[in-house]
Amino acid sequence: MSESDQQHYLTRRDLESVIRRAAELESESGSGVAELSEADVLRIASEVGLSEKSVRRALAEVRTDAGLLAESGLASRLCGPGLVTASRDIPRPAEDVQKALESHFQSSESLRLMRRTRSVSLWKPDRGLVASIVRSVDLSGRGYELAKKGRAVELRVVPLSDDTSRVVITSDIGSQRAGWFWSVGMAGGAAFVIAAVGLIASQPGIPDTLLLGTPALFGATIALARRGYHRALAKMQLVLDGLLDRLEHEDSLEPARTSWRDLLK
Repeated sequence: MSESDQQHYLTRRDLESVIRRAAELESESGSGVAELSEADVLRIASEVGLSEKSVRRALAEVRTDAGLLAESGLASRLCGPGLVTASRDIPRPAEDVQKALESHFQSSESLRLMRRTRSVSLWKPDRGLVASIVRSVDLSGRGYELAKKGRAVELRVVPLSDDTSRVVITSDIGSQRAGWFWSVGMAGGAAFVIAAVGLIASQPGIPDTLLLGTPALFGATIALARRGYHRALAKMQLVLDGLLDRLEHEDSLEPARTSWRDLLK
């Protein structure tokens, strides 16, 4: 029997297992390649029969896994997520998309660039005196939702092909979460409980058994805060999705201006 007759063929799943295990062994021995360029990854993938489109999408997903903004584990479990994310594949070159969004952030959202990596940029509200006054007065009706409601915005643009890019925008509204849960929920609930206990203690005609209901009162205040914060989450999600809608259809990135009647409400 010839050597070619003794060849074993691998399924795609077997190939994935072999590559994963080989990478682990290389890492354990310390002889693995420290880094591979994107071109190297595409070349290797083509040699094992993977399409360039699938590999580029996989690269985009890997790059969008870890960002500059981090979620707080305990606060997220107790109060809900502090990060709102919207993502979409836009049929436009990545360079054009990035330029359009960054220009919009600076000129129309009152955001200032704080940090930039290869595919991620971090933006925060401009704290300058003029910018703060313009946001507060907002005579133009722009809204400045990203700067007013969030404390940071992360932009990630990854090319999927020459004319398509993956856009991920993440807004950190952890300050709103803190306001709702600590100011409204915890502080408000504690104030109600203290007032209820004082009222029951000062009025002999009120049975002391009503004290057993104070935890329910506290819980109701927390539930009210949670509901309010979830509305804030939904509103920011709408803002981000609307921005991507306008980007996808190549409309002006500025939302519709608020009418003067709305500004006076």
